[in-house]
Amino acid sequence: MVNKYQHIIETYNKVSQQYHDKFMEATIYHHSYDRLLKHCKNDHKTILDVACGPGNITKYLLNKRSDFKILGIDAAENMIQLAKGHVKDASFKVEDCRNIKYLNQKFDLIIFGFCFPYISKEDCIRLIEDAYTILNENGLLYISTMIGDYNTDSGYRTSSDGKNSLFIHYHNQEYLVDALQNNKFQLLENYTKKYQEGSTIGDTDLFLIAKK
Repeated sequence: MVNKYQHIIETYNKVSQQYHDKFMEATIYHHSYDRLLKHCKNDHKTILDVACGPGNITKYLLNKRSDFKILGIDAAENMIQLAKGHVKDASFKVEDCRNIKYLNQKFDLIIFGFCFPYISKEDCIRLIEDAYTILNENGLLYISTMIGDYNTDSGYRTSSDGKNSLFIHYHNQEYLVDALQNNKFQLLENYTKKYQEGSTIGDTDLFLIAKK
């Protein structure tokens, strides 16, 4: 039986072009990237974009600061191929988001842009620990995710066309903030915003920015 993580990878390999078409040029999360950029100093240059998808966040950041050196990783090979095609001034590789501590590299900024909905509470907490380890001093951490009741809201969600279903984790704001504080991060931004697509109001999104 295919485990839920492998199923997510296979699904995103299959729908990579549709995801690209929907989110590559979407502006809905730019408010959070702009807040992140305000906290970036001139010496914040090396960035790890975790679960980078087709490179939409990487592209936005490079358009704002061409001196960034960005490595994007994603477990879905087709996403990485799209990212390489669209963002020439960054590096991309196929890698499971849960393996960042094995990259043997340190960074000034780590981005978890809607990576957490696809991994468990335990994996999220461990990733925050790993991020602290591979961040340079005064490095920044960005997290965006949907929030809700982890035990009752998490479960399989079917796409609007009914063709694909994925297990989505709705995390609790409290334990993510606790994990940051327990790992000695300084919290810089902590806010929520309702997802809105046209006239449709959806999930509540959480945005966290922290400093080592």
